[in-house]
This record gives sequence, C-alpha cells and structure tokens, in this order.
Amino acid sequence: MKNNFVLLVVLLFSTLIYSQQFQIGDRVVVKLKDLKLLDYSPSMKVHTYQYVGKMKDKYLFDRRLVEILIGLKNGVVVTTIYNLKLNTDEHRIEKSTLKRVNKSVGKELQFVPHNSFAITKGNKFISLKICNTPLTFDQPRMVYLTTIKYSILMP
Repeated sequence: MKNNFVLLVVLLFSTLIYSQQFQIGDRVVVKLKDLKLLDYSPSMKVHTYQYVGKMKDKYLFDRRLVEILIGLKNGVVVTTIYNLKLNTDEHRIEKSTLKRVNKSVGKELQFVPHNSFAITKGNKFISLKICNTPLTFDQPRMVYLTTIKYSILMP
C-alpha cells in the first residue's frame, strides 16, 4: 500500500514538473490560457499553437528554453518545436549540445547542409538547426523539431 502511494505521488509530481513538455502522439485539450493559436494549415488540417503558459522547465539540453510551438491534428500532437536561446556569438551547433540531443533521441542525428542535423526514426522526423524565421519569431534560435512524417499527416 505504501509503495502504491509513493508511486502515485511520484507520478503526480513528475506530471506537474513536465507539464509543458509535449510529445508526438500526446492528446492535448486546448486551453486558451496556455495555448495561443498561430496558424492553421487546411491542407494538412493542423493547428499550430504557441505555449504561453508558465514555463516550469527553463532548460532543454542545457539551453534556455524560449518558446514552445506545437502542431495539433484532431487534438493529437503531430509537431513539436522547441526554440532554444543561442550562446553569445554562436553560429554552429556545439558538439556538447548535439551529444545531449543524440542521447535523448536514442540515435545519432546526421549532418545535413547549412549546419543542421536530422534523422528519420520510425514515423518521426527529428531535426536540430540554428535559424532565424517566423517560427523563431524572427530571432536567431536553435530549433529542436520533431514531427510526424509528411506522408502520414496528409489526409
């Protein structure tokens, strides 16, 4: 009985700690206080939201977490984008960061042009790159992206 109680407390505590992290396949109920609608893709039927709730985890891969974007299709997470703050004068992905990402993914991301790293793992595409686009709110950021393969997303 005591073990069950301890397990329940640990599960509840871990859910509270990691509540703003999203994983591919998670079912999400949209709460306007936590998610702000940014875009809708009618061709893929995916809504893109910015997480605007309180950031409980301030770091990902030892990088300051700046923004979280998620893509939802029928209430299920199909894309996650974590925008991470760059170190001063950083223009390439540091080996230590890549090593942490590889360990988290369970496979080694491969180098692709323009100082990006990516891999397809099962039905997921995972990438890590430095960019300055509307998805980073026109700020230079390191972007950790996971998404369901395009062919699966299409209706």
